Amino acid sequence: MRNFIPLELKKMRNKSTLIISLLFLIIILIPWIQTAKSIDVLDDEGTIHSGIGGWKILRERTVEGTMTLDYLLKMKQNYEHSVDKPYIEGTVDTDRKLGKRLTFPHDALNWELNFPYIKYRTLDNSLNLKDKQLANYYVDWKGSFTEYLSTEQNLFPYTDKQIEIISQKMQKVHTPFIFKYDSGWEYLKIGLLNTIYLFFMFLAFILCEGFSKNSSKGIDKVILSTKESRGKLLSYKLGSACVFSTIAYFVYIAIVLLFITAVYTLHGWDSSVQIGTTTFYSINQLQEGLLYILMGYFSTLVVTHLILFLSVVFKRGKMVLALSLIYFYLVNTYQMGRGALIEKVMIFMPQNFINNLLGIEKLYFVGNTVFPYVFVALFLGIVYILLSRIAISIWMRRYYLQ
Repeated sequence: MRNFIPLELKKMRNKSTLIISLLFLIIILIPWIQTAKSIDVLDDEGTIHSGIGGWKILRERTVEGTMTLDYLLKMKQNYEHSVDKPYIEGTVDTDRKLGKRLTFPHDALNWELNFPYIKYRTLDNSLNLKDKQLANYYVDWKGSFTEYLSTEQNLFPYTDKQIEIISQKMQKVHTPFIFKYDSGWEYLKIGLLNTIYLFFMFLAFILCEGFSKNSSKGIDKVILSTKESRGKLLSYKLGSACVFSTIAYFVYIAIVLLFITAVYTLHGWDSSVQIGTTTFYSINQLQEGLLYILMGYFSTLVVTHLILFLSVVFKRGKMVLALSLIYFYLVNTYQMGRGALIEKVMIFMPQNFINNLLGIEKLYFVGNTVFPYVFVALFLGIVYILLSRIAISIWMRRYYLQ
């Protein structure tokens, strides 16, 4: 029995697994490629460029720096004389006639600078703030969250006391921020959220027969003959499935990172996470990116256990596969929210454990202690894994092939 895990992994290494892997690799890359191609930018001469090459132009046109007052005043002056301003403010509408929606190099910067001064927090990528507003930017930014959280549709409704606690934490955010071209890191988060359900579907194809009867990957009668063999079977089956899922996940991440490096680059790893994420954690894009990658792996382990639980319950790979595919599709279709009941329960889905992990719109309170959604996801995931293991263990006691 000690060689059981290598033997289980050997069962998975077959022609069928290779074909499914290549097919899902293509399917997963399609949305990444479509997103990368759907960009329209201006060069320094005001000429519109479309397609993947636009990211290089965007990177070269980005004026990076620490967001001190001198830098902000410089950016305001640059905006006044930029080729972007007529398009942003609508005095030139060539982009509309061509059906374009232009992306500008300092969109994220300008959105963040306008944040304390725009009612209802609508995105504004112009830069027409007064010098006094720029001078007081960090004071105004830190002081804007009481009003923001009172009107924002937060995932968890906050009391006035809780809003005060969050606002106090926002006062402690380290400033000044660092702004750099960091599209690679932003699209890492967006891309993982939009494609991880496809990766989970791939796992369902491979693992759905883990405890199936009448399958080369499933269970034979001899190994169920004693209580000891059943216990070891459970341990080795779960172990081999987790090993396979681990290898598959990090191959998936490696391919994603290679694509991001080739198209967007991993430049801007040390820029402030506040440019794009409203959070009280003073971390950079690299640290946030690693958090999302690790939570993606954690979600993978949770999903692996849930697929195996379905396998031991139904004993039929095709049924488990069908249920898994429907589930992953539905969770991808309905987003977390405070509207319909199905939106409210999305918070409990492992597929969403990489969704806005640190944002102040998704905080949870225990007394006066505040937890970002990443801690909620970790707690839920651990509970799911433990319950799955207990349920599989109980079910295995009465598992029969007939």
